[in-house]
Amino acid sequence: MADMTENCKSELSFIWEVSNLLASANDSEQLVCGLKSIFSLYFSINNFRILIRDESTSTLRDFVKSWIVIEKNQRQELVENIFNRLKRLHDNSFLLNNKILKFDSNNLSKVFFETLQESQNCFYFPVFNEKKLIGVIEINFDKVVDNVENSQFLAAMRIAVSQICTAIVNKILNRHLQAKIKFQQVMKSIAKLIENQFELEYILPIIGELIDRFVCEHLIYIFIKDENNKYKLFWPSDCQDTSVLTLLPKMTDSKSYVLSKDGNTGLFAIRNDEKTVGVIAASSNIDKLSKTDIEYLIQLSAQTSVTTQRANSYAQVLKYATLDALTGLNNRRQFELRLKQEVANAKRNNKPLCCIMLDIDYFKKVNDTWGHSAGDCVLKNVAKIVSNGLREYDIASRYGGEEFCILLPDTNIHEAVFVAQRLRTSVEANDINISDDQILGNDTLKVTISVGVSEFQKKYETPEKLHQTADIALYEAKHRGRNCVVVYDESFE
Repeated sequence: MADMTENCKSELSFIWEVSNLLASANDSEQLVCGLKSIFSLYFSINNFRILIRDESTSTLRDFVKSWIVIEKNQRQELVENIFNRLKRLHDNSFLLNNKILKFDSNNLSKVFFETLQESQNCFYFPVFNEKKLIGVIEINFDKVVDNVENSQFLAAMRIAVSQICTAIVNKILNRHLQAKIKFQQVMKSIAKLIENQFELEYILPIIGELIDRFVCEHLIYIFIKDENNKYKLFWPSDCQDTSVLTLLPKMTDSKSYVLSKDGNTGLFAIRNDEKTVGVIAASSNIDKLSKTDIEYLIQLSAQTSVTTQRANSYAQVLKYATLDALTGLNNRRQFELRLKQEVANAKRNNKPLCCIMLDIDYFKKVNDTWGHSAGDCVLKNVAKIVSNGLREYDIASRYGGEEFCILLPDTNIHEAVFVAQRLRTSVEANDINISDDQILGNDTLKVTISVGVSEFQKKYETPEKLHQTADIALYEAKHRGRNCVVVYDESFE
Protein backbone atom coordinates (compact mmCIF):
# COMPACT_ATOMS: atom_id res chain seq x y z
CA MET A 1 0.00 0.00 0.00
CA ALA A 2 2.86 2.40 0.84
CA ASP A 3 4.50 1.68 -2.54
CA MET A 4 1.24 2.38 -4.34
CA THR A 5 0.87 5.68 -2.45
CA GLU A 6 4.43 6.70 -3.34
CA ASN A 7 3.85 5.76 -6.97
CA CYS A 8 0.69 7.82 -7.01
CA LYS A 9 2.50 10.81 -5.51
CA SER A 10 5.28 10.43 -8.07
CA GLU A 11 2.81 10.27 -10.96
CA LEU A 12 0.90 13.31 -9.67
CA SER A 13 4.16 15.19 -9.25
CA PHE A 14 5.12 14.27 -12.82
CA ILE A 15 1.80 15.57 -14.19
CA TRP A 16 2.12 18.77 -12.12
CA GLU A 17 5.63 19.50 -13.40
CA VAL A 18 4.56 18.95 -17.00
CA SER A 19 1.55 21.25 -16.51
CA ASN A 20 3.71 23.92 -14.86
CA LEU A 21 6.22 23.83 -17.73
CA LEU A 22 3.52 24.06 -20.40
CA ALA A 23 2.14 27.16 -18.66
CA SER A 24 5.53 28.88 -18.45
CA ALA A 25 7.41 27.86 -21.63
CA ASN A 26 7.82 30.86 -23.92
CA ASP A 27 8.97 29.11 -27.08
CA SER A 28 9.20 25.67 -28.69
CA GLU A 29 12.84 25.10 -27.77
CA GLN A 30 12.23 25.86 -24.10
CA LEU A 31 9.19 23.57 -24.18
CA VAL A 32 10.98 20.54 -25.67
CA CYS A 33 14.12 20.95 -23.53
CA GLY A 34 11.98 21.27 -20.41
CA LEU A 35 9.90 18.18 -21.26
CA LYS A 36 13.03 16.17 -21.93
CA SER A 37 14.38 17.12 -18.49
CA ILE A 38 11.13 16.23 -16.74
CA PHE A 39 10.77 12.86 -18.49
CA SER A 40 14.42 12.09 -17.75
CA LEU A 41 13.80 12.76 -14.06
CA TYR A 42 10.85 10.38 -13.77
CA PHE A 43 11.68 7.86 -16.48
CA SER A 44 15.01 6.69 -17.81
CA ILE A 45 14.98 8.05 -21.37
CA ASN A 46 17.57 8.61 -24.08
CA ASN A 47 15.69 11.18 -26.13
CA PHE A 48 12.50 13.17 -26.38
CA ARG A 49 11.50 14.87 -29.61
CA ILE A 50 8.48 16.14 -31.47
CA LEU A 51 8.10 15.72 -35.23
CA ILE A 52 5.58 17.70 -37.28
CA ARG A 53 4.30 16.67 -40.70
CA ASP A 54 4.68 19.30 -43.44
CA GLU A 55 1.89 18.53 -45.88
CA SER A 56 3.23 20.85 -48.59
CA THR A 57 6.51 18.90 -48.84
CA SER A 58 5.41 15.51 -47.45
CA THR A 59 8.27 15.60 -44.95
CA LEU A 60 8.67 15.29 -41.21
CA ARG A 61 10.26 18.32 -39.55
CA ASP A 62 11.73 19.07 -36.18
CA PHE A 63 9.16 20.95 -34.07
CA VAL A 64 11.76 23.31 -32.58
CA LYS A 65 13.60 24.15 -35.81
CA SER A 66 10.98 23.70 -38.48
CA TRP A 67 13.53 24.22 -41.27
CA ILE A 68 15.28 20.94 -40.27
CA VAL A 69 13.89 18.04 -42.30
CA ILE A 70 14.35 14.56 -40.83
CA GLU A 71 16.86 12.85 -43.13
CA LYS A 72 15.67 10.38 -45.73
CA ASN A 73 17.29 7.28 -44.30
CA GLN A 74 16.23 4.11 -42.54
CA ARG A 75 15.35 6.15 -39.48
CA GLN A 76 13.10 8.37 -41.56
CA GLU A 77 11.41 5.34 -43.11
CA LEU A 78 10.78 3.92 -39.66
CA VAL A 79 9.19 7.11 -38.39
CA GLU A 80 7.20 7.48 -41.63
CA ASN A 81 5.94 3.93 -41.09
CA ILE A 82 4.93 4.77 -37.54
CA PHE A 83 3.31 8.00 -38.70
CA ASN A 84 1.21 6.16 -41.28
CA ARG A 85 0.06 3.65 -38.66
CA LEU A 86 -0.89 6.37 -36.22
CA LYS A 87 -3.06 7.97 -38.93
CA ARG A 88 -5.43 5.04 -38.61
CA LEU A 89 -5.68 5.31 -34.84
CA HIS A 90 -7.90 7.30 -32.57
CA ASP A 91 -6.14 10.07 -30.65
CA ASN A 92 -6.69 7.96 -27.53
CA SER A 93 -4.11 5.44 -28.76
CA PHE A 94 -0.34 5.27 -28.99
CA LEU A 95 2.39 3.03 -30.29
CA LEU A 96 4.98 1.17 -28.19
CA ASN A 97 7.57 -0.59 -30.30
CA ASN A 98 5.56 -3.19 -32.22
CA LYS A 99 2.38 -2.80 -30.15
CA ILE A 100 -0.52 -0.45 -30.54
CA LEU A 101 -2.20 0.34 -27.25
CA LYS A 102 -5.62 1.88 -27.01
CA PHE A 103 -7.22 3.31 -23.88
CA ASP A 104 -10.73 2.16 -23.11
CA SER A 105 -11.85 3.53 -19.76
CA ASN A 106 -9.54 1.89 -17.22
CA ASN A 107 -8.75 -1.15 -19.33
CA LEU A 108 -6.19 -1.65 -22.06
CA SER A 109 -6.94 -3.49 -25.27
CA LYS A 110 -3.93 -4.43 -27.35
CA VAL A 111 -3.58 -4.90 -31.09
CA PHE A 112 -0.32 -6.47 -32.28
CA PHE A 113 1.36 -5.67 -35.60
CA GLU A 114 4.35 -7.12 -37.34
CA THR A 115 7.73 -6.39 -35.79
CA LEU A 116 9.24 -3.06 -36.88
CA GLN A 117 12.48 -2.83 -38.87
CA GLU A 118 14.62 -2.29 -35.80
CA SER A 119 14.26 -2.90 -32.09
CA GLN A 120 13.15 0.28 -30.34
CA ASN A 121 12.19 1.11 -26.80
CA CYS A 122 9.99 3.98 -27.91
CA PHE A 123 6.60 5.44 -27.25
CA TYR A 124 5.02 7.18 -30.24
CA PHE A 125 2.11 9.45 -29.33
CA PRO A 126 0.00 11.00 -32.11
CA VAL A 127 -0.56 14.76 -32.19
CA PHE A 128 -4.00 15.62 -33.60
CA ASN A 129 -5.48 18.94 -34.60
CA GLU A 130 -9.22 18.76 -35.20
CA LYS A 131 -9.00 14.97 -35.78
CA LYS A 132 -6.19 15.40 -38.30
CA LEU A 133 -2.84 13.80 -37.47
CA ILE A 134 -0.21 16.57 -37.72
CA GLY A 135 2.72 15.13 -35.81
CA VAL A 136 4.17 12.58 -33.44
CA ILE A 137 5.87 12.66 -30.04
CA GLU A 138 8.76 10.20 -29.80
CA ILE A 139 10.07 9.17 -26.38
CA ASN A 140 13.05 6.83 -26.48
CA PHE A 141 13.71 4.83 -23.28
CA ASP A 142 17.16 3.44 -22.54
CA LYS A 143 15.69 0.12 -21.44
CA VAL A 144 12.53 -1.92 -21.99
CA VAL A 145 9.55 -0.36 -20.26
CA ASP A 146 8.55 -2.95 -17.67
CA ASN A 147 5.52 -1.21 -16.22
CA VAL A 148 3.63 -0.85 -19.47
CA GLU A 149 0.81 -2.87 -17.96
CA ASN A 150 0.64 -0.44 -15.04
CA SER A 151 -2.57 1.47 -15.62
CA GLN A 152 -1.47 4.27 -13.27
CA PHE A 153 1.74 4.70 -15.24
CA LEU A 154 -0.14 4.79 -18.53
CA ALA A 155 -2.85 7.06 -17.15
CA ALA A 156 -0.23 9.58 -15.97
CA MET A 157 1.52 9.36 -19.33
CA ARG A 158 -1.78 9.79 -21.15
CA ILE A 159 -2.73 12.92 -19.17
CA ALA A 160 0.70 14.49 -19.63
CA VAL A 161 0.83 13.75 -23.34
CA SER A 162 -2.71 15.06 -23.85
CA GLN A 163 -1.63 18.37 -22.31
CA ILE A 164 1.56 18.39 -24.39
CA CYS A 165 -0.40 17.83 -27.60
CA THR A 166 -2.67 20.77 -26.80
CA ALA A 167 0.40 22.95 -26.17
CA ILE A 168 1.96 21.83 -29.48
CA VAL A 169 -1.18 22.72 -31.43
CA ASN A 170 -1.34 26.10 -29.70
CA LYS A 171 2.32 26.78 -30.53
CA ILE A 172 1.72 25.91 -34.19
CA LEU A 173 -1.36 28.12 -34.36
CA ASN A 174 0.63 30.92 -32.72
CA ARG A 175 3.35 30.50 -35.36
CA HIS A 176 0.73 30.92 -38.08
CA LEU A 177 -0.63 34.01 -36.33
CA GLN A 178 2.86 35.49 -35.98
CA ALA A 179 3.50 34.79 -39.67
CA LYS A 180 0.35 36.75 -40.58
CA ILE A 181 1.42 39.63 -38.34
CA LYS A 182 4.92 39.61 -39.85
CA PHE A 183 3.41 39.54 -43.34
CA GLN A 184 1.38 42.65 -42.60
CA GLN A 185 4.52 44.34 -41.21
CA VAL A 186 6.46 43.50 -44.38
CA MET A 187 3.63 44.82 -46.59
CA LYS A 188 3.54 48.02 -44.53
CA SER A 189 7.34 48.41 -44.68
CA ILE A 190 7.37 48.01 -48.48
CA ALA A 191 4.58 50.58 -48.82
CA LYS A 192 6.44 53.07 -46.57
CA LEU A 193 9.73 52.88 -48.46
CA ILE A 194 8.82 55.74 -50.78
CA GLU A 195 8.38 58.10 -47.83
CA ASN A 196 12.11 58.87 -47.88
CA GLN A 197 13.62 57.08 -50.88
CA PHE A 198 12.73 57.08 -54.56
CA GLU A 199 15.64 55.35 -56.28
CA LEU A 200 15.10 51.71 -57.25
CA GLU A 201 18.76 50.91 -56.59
CA TYR A 202 17.99 51.49 -52.90
CA ILE A 203 14.36 50.39 -52.74
CA LEU A 204 14.60 46.98 -54.42
CA PRO A 205 17.45 45.60 -52.23
CA ILE A 206 15.47 46.57 -49.13
CA ILE A 207 12.38 44.84 -50.52
CA GLY A 208 14.49 41.76 -51.30
CA GLU A 209 15.82 41.66 -47.74
CA LEU A 210 12.35 42.07 -46.23
CA ILE A 211 10.87 39.24 -48.31
CA ASP A 212 13.92 37.03 -47.79
CA ARG A 213 13.50 37.29 -44.01
CA PHE A 214 9.79 36.56 -44.26
CA VAL A 215 9.94 33.59 -46.68
CA CYS A 216 12.98 32.21 -44.87
CA GLU A 217 12.74 28.65 -46.27
CA HIS A 218 13.37 29.90 -49.81
CA LEU A 219 16.11 31.99 -51.40
CA ILE A 220 14.79 35.25 -52.84
CA TYR A 221 16.00 36.94 -56.03
CA ILE A 222 14.80 40.08 -57.82
CA PHE A 223 15.11 40.37 -61.61
CA ILE A 224 14.36 43.53 -63.60
CA LYS A 225 13.97 43.75 -67.39
CA ASP A 226 16.65 45.72 -69.23
CA GLU A 227 16.28 47.92 -72.32
CA ASN A 228 16.27 44.76 -74.47
CA ASN A 229 13.36 43.30 -72.49
CA LYS A 230 15.62 40.63 -70.96
CA TYR A 231 15.54 39.71 -67.29
CA LYS A 232 18.68 40.83 -65.46
CA LEU A 233 19.49 39.99 -61.84
CA PHE A 234 19.08 43.11 -59.70
CA TRP A 235 19.41 41.62 -56.19
CA PRO A 236 21.42 39.92 -54.71
CA SER A 237 24.72 40.05 -56.57
CA ASP A 238 24.69 36.47 -57.91
CA CYS A 239 22.27 33.72 -58.92
CA GLN A 240 23.43 30.27 -60.01
CA ASP A 241 20.05 28.64 -59.39
CA THR A 242 19.22 26.82 -62.64
CA SER A 243 15.62 26.25 -61.57
CA VAL A 244 15.11 30.03 -61.46
CA LEU A 245 17.04 30.77 -64.65
CA THR A 246 15.20 28.13 -66.69
CA LEU A 247 11.82 29.37 -65.42
CA LEU A 248 12.41 33.04 -66.34
CA PRO A 249 11.50 32.70 -70.06
CA LYS A 250 8.09 31.31 -69.05
CA MET A 251 7.16 34.53 -67.24
CA THR A 252 5.05 36.64 -69.62
CA ASP A 253 2.85 39.73 -69.33
CA SER A 254 -0.26 37.54 -69.13
CA LYS A 255 0.87 35.68 -65.98
CA SER A 256 0.97 36.93 -62.42
CA TYR A 257 3.17 33.98 -61.36
CA VAL A 258 4.62 30.70 -62.60
CA LEU A 259 5.76 27.62 -60.68
CA SER A 260 8.29 24.92 -61.48
CA LYS A 261 7.03 21.36 -61.94
CA ASP A 262 8.32 20.26 -58.53
CA GLY A 263 6.70 23.27 -56.87
CA ASN A 264 9.98 24.34 -55.22
CA THR A 265 10.47 27.48 -57.32
CA GLY A 266 8.14 30.32 -58.19
CA LEU A 267 8.35 33.60 -60.08
CA PHE A 268 6.00 36.45 -59.11
CA ALA A 269 5.45 39.45 -61.37
CA ILE A 270 6.46 43.03 -60.68
CA ARG A 271 4.18 44.96 -63.00
CA ASN A 272 3.90 48.46 -64.40
CA ASP A 273 0.41 48.95 -65.78
CA GLU A 274 -0.16 45.88 -67.97
CA LYS A 275 3.51 45.05 -68.46
CA THR A 276 5.73 42.76 -66.38
CA VAL A 277 8.88 44.77 -65.66
CA GLY A 278 10.48 42.33 -63.25
CA VAL A 279 9.98 39.29 -61.04
CA ILE A 280 10.49 38.20 -57.46
CA ALA A 281 11.86 34.65 -57.49
CA ALA A 282 11.59 32.22 -54.57
CA SER A 283 13.53 28.96 -54.77
CA SER A 284 14.48 25.99 -52.58
CA ASN A 285 16.11 22.62 -53.15
CA ILE A 286 13.90 21.02 -50.49
CA ASP A 287 10.74 22.95 -49.78
CA LYS A 288 7.72 23.29 -52.01
CA LEU A 289 5.93 26.60 -52.01
CA SER A 290 2.79 26.06 -49.98
CA LYS A 291 -0.53 27.61 -50.92
CA THR A 292 -0.01 30.13 -48.14
CA ASP A 293 3.49 30.98 -49.41
CA ILE A 294 2.12 31.54 -52.91
CA GLU A 295 -0.70 33.78 -51.66
CA TYR A 296 1.75 35.83 -49.58
CA LEU A 297 4.21 36.21 -52.46
CA ILE A 298 1.46 37.25 -54.88
CA GLN A 299 0.44 40.03 -52.49
CA LEU A 300 4.06 41.01 -51.76
CA SER A 301 4.87 41.26 -55.47
CA ALA A 302 1.71 43.32 -56.03
CA GLN A 303 2.74 45.72 -53.24
CA THR A 304 6.24 45.87 -54.72
CA SER A 305 4.68 46.79 -58.07
CA VAL A 306 2.75 49.67 -56.50
CA THR A 307 5.79 50.91 -54.59
CA THR A 308 8.12 50.82 -57.60
CA GLN A 309 5.55 52.56 -59.83
CA ARG A 310 5.16 55.36 -57.30
CA ALA A 311 8.93 55.58 -56.84
CA ASN A 312 9.41 55.97 -60.60
CA SER A 313 6.74 58.68 -60.73
CA TYR A 314 8.20 60.56 -57.77
CA ALA A 315 11.72 60.21 -59.19
CA GLN A 316 10.60 62.01 -62.35
CA VAL A 317 9.05 64.81 -60.28
CA LEU A 318 12.20 65.09 -58.16
CA LYS A 319 14.57 64.94 -61.10
CA TYR A 320 15.04 68.68 -60.95
CA ALA A 321 14.57 69.06 -57.20
CA THR A 322 17.34 70.46 -55.01
CA LEU A 323 17.20 68.21 -51.96
CA ASP A 324 18.19 64.58 -51.40
CA ALA A 325 15.05 62.69 -50.36
CA LEU A 326 16.76 60.46 -47.78
CA THR A 327 19.02 62.90 -45.89
CA GLY A 328 17.39 66.27 -46.53
CA LEU A 329 20.74 67.71 -47.66
CA ASN A 330 21.36 69.26 -51.06
CA ASN A 331 21.49 66.68 -53.83
CA ARG A 332 24.37 66.25 -56.26
CA ARG A 333 22.85 68.46 -58.94
CA GLN A 334 22.37 71.29 -56.45
CA PHE A 335 25.94 70.85 -55.15
CA GLU A 336 27.35 71.28 -58.65
CA LEU A 337 25.35 74.51 -59.09
CA ARG A 338 26.40 75.88 -55.69
CA LEU A 339 30.04 74.93 -56.33
CA LYS A 340 30.13 77.18 -59.39
CA GLN A 341 28.41 79.99 -57.50
CA GLU A 342 30.70 79.85 -54.47
CA VAL A 343 33.87 79.65 -56.57
CA ALA A 344 32.70 82.72 -58.51
CA ASN A 345 32.01 84.56 -55.21
CA ALA A 346 35.41 83.59 -53.81
CA LYS A 347 37.19 84.92 -56.91
CA ARG A 348 35.17 88.14 -57.04
CA ASN A 349 35.55 88.96 -53.35
CA ASN A 350 39.03 87.52 -52.96
CA LYS A 351 37.80 85.33 -50.07
CA PRO A 352 38.97 81.83 -49.08
CA LEU A 353 36.77 78.80 -49.92
CA CYS A 354 37.30 75.24 -48.75
CA CYS A 355 35.72 71.93 -49.66
CA ILE A 356 35.32 68.90 -47.40
CA MET A 357 34.70 65.51 -48.95
CA LEU A 358 33.75 62.73 -46.50
CA ASP A 359 32.91 59.05 -46.92
CA ILE A 360 31.45 56.54 -44.44
CA ASP A 361 34.01 53.80 -43.75
CA TYR A 362 33.07 50.21 -44.65
CA PHE A 363 29.55 51.28 -45.58
CA LYS A 364 29.08 48.25 -47.83
CA LYS A 365 29.76 46.03 -44.80
CA VAL A 366 26.94 47.81 -42.94
CA ASN A 367 24.52 47.04 -45.79
CA ASP A 368 25.72 43.43 -46.15
CA THR A 369 25.61 42.73 -42.40
CA TRP A 370 22.57 44.66 -41.19
CA GLY A 371 20.70 45.36 -44.41
CA HIS A 372 19.96 48.45 -46.47
CA SER A 373 17.47 49.72 -43.88
CA ALA A 374 20.34 49.98 -41.42
CA GLY A 375 22.40 51.67 -44.13
CA ASP A 376 19.67 54.28 -44.55
CA CYS A 377 19.69 54.88 -40.78
CA VAL A 378 23.45 55.44 -40.92
CA LEU A 379 23.17 57.90 -43.84
CA LYS A 380 20.45 59.92 -42.13
CA ASN A 381 22.36 59.95 -38.85
CA VAL A 382 25.63 61.13 -40.43
CA ALA A 383 23.72 63.78 -42.40
CA LYS A 384 22.20 65.06 -39.16
CA ILE A 385 25.62 65.28 -37.49
CA VAL A 386 26.99 67.16 -40.50
CA SER A 387 24.07 69.62 -40.50
CA ASN A 388 24.36 70.27 -36.76
CA GLY A 389 28.11 70.85 -37.02
CA LEU A 390 28.01 73.58 -39.66
CA ARG A 391 27.15 77.27 -39.91
CA GLU A 392 23.91 78.40 -41.53
CA TYR A 393 25.65 79.53 -44.70
CA ASP A 394 27.83 76.42 -45.09
CA ILE A 395 26.60 74.14 -47.88
CA ALA A 396 26.27 70.41 -47.18
CA SER A 397 25.28 67.94 -49.91
CA ARG A 398 24.92 64.24 -50.39
CA TYR A 399 27.10 63.65 -53.42
CA GLY A 400 26.07 60.02 -53.96
CA GLY A 401 25.92 56.73 -52.07
CA GLU A 402 27.80 57.25 -48.78
CA GLU A 403 29.75 60.33 -49.93
CA PHE A 404 29.06 63.87 -48.67
CA CYS A 405 30.46 67.20 -49.89
CA ILE A 406 30.63 70.38 -47.83
CA LEU A 407 31.47 73.88 -49.08
CA LEU A 408 32.80 76.30 -46.46
CA PRO A 409 32.65 79.90 -47.74
CA ASP A 410 35.01 82.49 -46.22
CA THR A 411 36.98 79.68 -44.50
CA ASN A 412 40.71 79.04 -44.73
CA ILE A 413 42.33 75.60 -44.73
CA HIS A 414 43.21 75.61 -41.01
CA GLU A 415 39.61 76.43 -40.03
CA ALA A 416 38.32 73.81 -42.46
CA VAL A 417 40.54 71.13 -40.92
CA PHE A 418 39.18 72.04 -37.49
CA VAL A 419 35.61 71.62 -38.78
CA ALA A 420 36.51 68.30 -40.45
CA GLN A 421 38.07 66.91 -37.25
CA ARG A 422 35.03 67.97 -35.24
CA LEU A 423 32.70 66.16 -37.64
CA ARG A 424 34.90 63.05 -37.64
CA THR A 425 34.98 62.79 -33.82
CA SER A 426 31.23 63.46 -33.57
CA VAL A 427 30.42 60.62 -35.96
CA GLU A 428 32.83 58.24 -34.19
CA ALA A 429 31.32 59.00 -30.76
CA ASN A 430 27.71 58.61 -31.86
CA ASP A 431 25.56 55.50 -31.31
CA ILE A 432 23.32 55.03 -34.33
CA ASN A 433 19.88 53.65 -33.55
CA ILE A 434 18.83 50.91 -35.99
CA SER A 435 16.04 49.40 -33.85
CA ASP A 436 13.55 49.43 -36.70
CA ASP A 437 11.09 46.54 -37.19
CA GLN A 438 12.74 45.92 -40.58
CA ILE A 439 16.17 45.41 -39.01
CA LEU A 440 17.30 42.28 -37.17
CA GLY A 441 20.20 42.16 -34.71
CA ASN A 442 21.69 44.90 -32.52
CA ASP A 443 19.74 48.03 -31.64
CA THR A 444 22.73 50.33 -32.23
CA LEU A 445 25.96 50.41 -34.20
CA LYS A 446 28.93 52.74 -34.68
CA VAL A 447 30.61 53.98 -37.84
CA THR A 448 33.54 56.22 -38.69
CA ILE A 449 34.27 58.56 -41.58
CA SER A 450 37.31 59.40 -43.71
CA VAL A 451 37.69 63.05 -44.67
CA GLY A 452 39.56 64.95 -47.38
CA VAL A 453 39.98 68.74 -47.25
CA SER A 454 41.15 71.20 -49.91
CA GLU A 455 41.24 74.98 -50.40
CA PHE A 456 40.43 76.77 -53.64
CA GLN A 457 43.44 78.14 -55.51
CA LYS A 458 43.29 80.89 -58.16
CA LYS A 459 45.30 78.69 -60.49
CA TYR A 460 42.45 76.15 -60.66
CA GLU A 461 41.03 76.37 -64.16
CA THR A 462 37.55 75.08 -63.27
CA PRO A 463 35.34 75.10 -60.15
CA GLU A 464 35.28 71.27 -60.28
CA LYS A 465 39.01 71.23 -59.48
CA LEU A 466 38.21 72.19 -55.86
CA HIS A 467 35.96 69.18 -55.48
CA GLN A 468 38.44 66.92 -57.28
CA THR A 469 41.31 67.86 -54.96
CA ALA A 470 39.15 67.18 -51.89
CA ASP A 471 38.26 63.81 -53.41
CA ILE A 472 41.97 63.01 -53.91
CA ALA A 473 42.62 63.88 -50.25
CA LEU A 474 39.72 61.64 -49.23
CA TYR A 475 41.25 58.74 -51.17
CA GLU A 476 44.54 59.35 -49.33
CA ALA A 477 42.69 59.27 -45.98
CA LYS A 478 41.29 55.85 -46.82
CA HIS A 479 44.74 54.70 -47.93
CA ARG A 480 46.13 55.76 -44.53
CA GLY A 481 43.72 53.51 -42.65
CA ARG A 482 40.43 55.45 -42.62
CA ASN A 483 38.86 57.42 -39.73
CA CYS A 484 41.19 60.36 -40.30
CA VAL A 485 41.39 63.81 -41.91
CA VAL A 486 43.84 64.51 -44.74
CA VAL A 487 44.57 67.88 -46.40
CA TYR A 488 45.17 67.84 -50.14
CA ASP A 489 48.75 68.01 -51.34
CA GLU A 490 49.93 68.08 -54.94
CA SER A 491 52.20 65.10 -54.17
CA PHE A 492 49.10 62.89 -53.90
CA GLU A 493 48.54 63.14 -57.68
